[in-house]
Parts: sequence; C-alpha cells; structure tokens
Amino acid sequence: MLAVVLLLVFGFFLGLKVGSIETSYSLIWEALTHYNSEDSAHYSIVHLRLPRLLLAFLTGASLAFAGYLMQALVNNALADPYLMGTASGASLGASFSLFFLTEFTVMGLYLPPFFALVGSFAVTLVVVILGSRRGQLIPSQMLLVGVALSSLLTALVSLIMFLSDSESQLKSVVFWSMGGFEKADWTNLGYPATALIAGLIIFQFLQKHLSVLLLGAERAETLGVEVGKLRWVMLLAISVVTGFAVAFSGPVGFVGLMIPHVTRAVLGITNRFNLIFCALAGGLFLVLCDILSRLLYPPAGMPVGIVTSFFGVPFFVYLLRRKNYRFS
Repeated sequence: MLAVVLLLVFGFFLGLKVGSIETSYSLIWEALTHYNSEDSAHYSIVHLRLPRLLLAFLTGASLAFAGYLMQALVNNALADPYLMGTASGASLGASFSLFFLTEFTVMGLYLPPFFALVGSFAVTLVVVILGSRRGQLIPSQMLLVGVALSSLLTALVSLIMFLSDSESQLKSVVFWSMGGFEKADWTNLGYPATALIAGLIIFQFLQKHLSVLLLGAERAETLGVEVGKLRWVMLLAISVVTGFAVAFSGPVGFVGLMIPHVTRAVLGITNRFNLIFCALAGGLFLVLCDILSRLLYPPAGMPVGIVTSFFGVPFFVYLLRRKNYRFS
C-alpha cells in the first residue's frame, strides 16, 4: 500500500508537469506553496491541472470501490457497475440534459451531472425490482437484468445522438460518453469526494462481512451475516458512488472490473484493508491513464475511456479464458 501512495505522489507531480505550458518541478512546488494569482503558470497548475488530476483520482477510486462491492454482491468476478447498467443510466440522463436542458442550472449543479445521478439511481432501482423475487435479491437475475438494461439504454443514447441536428450538442455528448476530466474544477470535486469517503468509512466497518460474502451467500449466512440487509446497503452505496463519479467525468469503463482483481491478488480476499487499497489503486490507475492520454494526444489529451479500454479489453478476455468467475 505504501508503494501505491508513493506512486500516487509521483503521478500527481508528473501530471502537474504535463501540459501546454512548460513547467518544472520547482515551479510546481512554488505554485503549490506560494501561489501567485497573476502568474499564468501558477494558475494553470493550481486551477486547471490539479483539479483535473484530483477528479481522475476520485473517479478511479470510486469506480474501483463500486466494482469491489458489485463483485461481492453478485459473487461474480466479471461484475462491475457498468455491467449492471448504472453507468448506462447515467449516460442517458446526461445525454438528455446535454441535448434539451443545457440552459438551466439546479442548486449550483449543472444539469448533466444532476441528470446523470437521476439516471443511475433509476436504473439501479429497476435492476433491484426486476432482479428480486419475493423480497429477496437474486444476484444472477440482477446481473442479467443489468446487462439487458445497459444494452437498451446505450441504444437510447445512440438514438438521441442520431436524431440530433446540433453539431455542438452532438460533440458534447460524444466526448462526455467517452469519459474525461477536462471540466474539472474546485467547485465540483466535493460531491464525488464526499460520497467516496462516506462509503469507505461505512464499509470499513463491514469489511469482515464483505470478505465472507465473497465466499458465497450461503456460507456467509451460516457465519451469521445478514446477507439480505448487507446487499441493500451495498446497492445504495454502489449507486451513489458510481452516480457521482460518472456524473462529473462520464462513463470510464473497466476500472471497476480490473482493480478489485489486483487488490485480491496482492492482499488476498480477507484482508481488512482491501477496500482502501482498492480505492487507492483505482485512483492511481486513472491518474496514470489521464497522463498517458495527454502524452499521446497533447495538450488536451484523448478521452480517457479509450485508454482504459486498451487495458480493460485484454484483461476481460483473460478472465473469460480462465473460465472461473466465482471466488469460492
């Protein structure tokens, strides 16, 4: 875990250095410790690059956290929030507002993030309703419902883009749907940060139950875990944390799928620090992906979802080749 923290510090300094304005590490340190608002380099470092890196870290940490919970929830190593349709619901909500409601704001939030949250909550609720039987959540059924809904919502987003006659709106939705951190600023970092910290604190106390649940619901119940209640709490946490992450950065795929595997491979299934390590590793992964995107396509960088796909697709194929999706 110490290595991940050191890599994060290195990644942040490297990320602050990469950009259209040439900077040095001494200039970065000066901007962070003796900020001068009239210096354009200081402004770029503190108000453009640093919020972008922080949003990348928060998004990666949130998606990795949600992916860990999702895999424990359905006891399937291929599960992540995107497979359950949560991200597709957020995409549809944001796309709707980007096309039809861009002139308005609500409570200081721009409407795309607000509608992305509404979409993620709504889809999660539908998955829960259709994926339960007699008040009991059926993980395999939830997974199938999530896959079906995800396909349907993706088709609806495509339909909205197809029917659009505005080039600027179409461009906004296309870039948002591929994921990115260009719109990060200090005013919107508090929402995903609060959701993530609250989730980490709550589930740090439930880490033992999560570890047992990864071994199977029946085994967890025999060991005294109230599986039904725990699953409802997990669903609520997944929808909130994923909703805030996707709302501000767009859907970034494969983070929630890959990082929990790395966590379990390094620390094992039962380690009490799994969730914290998972969040740190997810944040580090997206910070490095964002830097890579800016190095490959300077100065703005390509959509980070493209970069994560280059890592995620081979990893997904590797998991399929293993032919073993359960933990038990």
